[in-house]
Amino acid sequence: MRYFFMRQGSSLTFFKPQRSRVRLVLLLVLAIGAGAAALAFLRNAGPRPSVPLVDACPPWAGQYCDPRENLFARTDEEDPSEEVLEGSVKPGQTLGGILGDYVDAAALAGLDNPDDFSFASIQSGQPYRLTVRDKELVAFEYDISPTETLVIDSAKGDLQARVETKQCETRTGVMAGTVDSSLFKAVEDAGGDAQTAVALADVFASDIDFCRDVQPGDTFYAVVEKRYAEGKLIGIGRVLAARYVNAGKTYEGFALLGRGGKPEYFDADGRPLRKAFLRAPLSFLRITSRFSGSRLHPILKVRKPHYGVDYAAPTGTPVWSVGAGVVVERGRNRAAGNYVTVRHSRTWVTRYNHFSRFAKGIRKGSKVSQGQVIGYVGQTGFATGPHLDFRIYKDGKPVNALANPNMQADPLPAAKLASFKRQAARLEALMDRALQTKDLATRDTSDTKGLQ
Repeated sequence: MRYFFMRQGSSLTFFKPQRSRVRLVLLLVLAIGAGAAALAFLRNAGPRPSVPLVDACPPWAGQYCDPRENLFARTDEEDPSEEVLEGSVKPGQTLGGILGDYVDAAALAGLDNPDDFSFASIQSGQPYRLTVRDKELVAFEYDISPTETLVIDSAKGDLQARVETKQCETRTGVMAGTVDSSLFKAVEDAGGDAQTAVALADVFASDIDFCRDVQPGDTFYAVVEKRYAEGKLIGIGRVLAARYVNAGKTYEGFALLGRGGKPEYFDADGRPLRKAFLRAPLSFLRITSRFSGSRLHPILKVRKPHYGVDYAAPTGTPVWSVGAGVVVERGRNRAAGNYVTVRHSRTWVTRYNHFSRFAKGIRKGSKVSQGQVIGYVGQTGFATGPHLDFRIYKDGKPVNALANPNMQADPLPAAKLASFKRQAARLEALMDRALQTKDLATRDTSDTKGLQ
């Protein structure tokens, strides 16, 4: 046992510590250590953030932290054996030819067509995507259209097919352009296609001959429906309003949607743009013979009246009815060759001669709409070359087709006129705004120098 000195007053005395105090100190130290250990255990037992083992390992752990050697260090990454193959359907290729390497032939043969689509309808050139894992099909996606996709997968165990429709929306936008070589090219440069150009030309078909009257420098503005699928532009829809400046003269038209959503066009005052007759029944190269009371017949070599207008055009050129009506004759004779006669009213009748063939569905009693194709240019009957002999009769008497009466259709009734004018004003404002934007973009920047 050790003894210690303590100073008391001015002298030193011996001091002998008691054993009970030593034991108390030791117990206190042990209690504090046990509490710290318990606290550390509780902290470790709680939830921890998920950290890949490879990030937690010290440098000296070496290969034990390599994900390729330690399963516990792997992360939830995509299966490296899964791959996506993209392609397009080749001419003559079938669904079996595309999926044959990845799907059991019996399972594919027993696969039913989904609603509203047949596997036999797969077309060459259309894109598709194949997702495979270990050379087995995960999913097949084929683009039926910009808005529909054929999907084949085995997500529910058995091979199944369905058609998925993309979420679509229609927005209103303005197209603008200037004609350089042709209206089709100008519309294409503005973001449209051939169908858009035809729709634009159709608005003013009664006033402008887009085969002959279009000139370089003509300008157009059109309010159109732009169709989007999942945010991606997939096409141009109906023309809601249009402005065309031809040789300095401005034409405007505004749509009123009729039955089935088909647009009919009127001017800002509600007068219809569509006349009873179109200016011409076809796109032609030139006029080879005009209306005349006495003409030397090119084949018979005698002078006789020619009560029609001959339009030269290549064989097979489509010919359309200049107005709505009913086919009252479809036949053939020695002089006219293949011909069609259309009655438009009690007053007006039109006749089309020398067809090479008739359009499908055209027969006596058929109803035809204005602009509907009724036949094709030919050289049948008394004809020295392919052309259309076109004639108009009023109350049974021939009328010069080049002096087109341009009969006006009925204007909008008063009940529809007010709402139509409000809509037309909104559409016109959109075109005016586009015109102002274009003017600002083309203005000489020197005019604004110094203006900040």
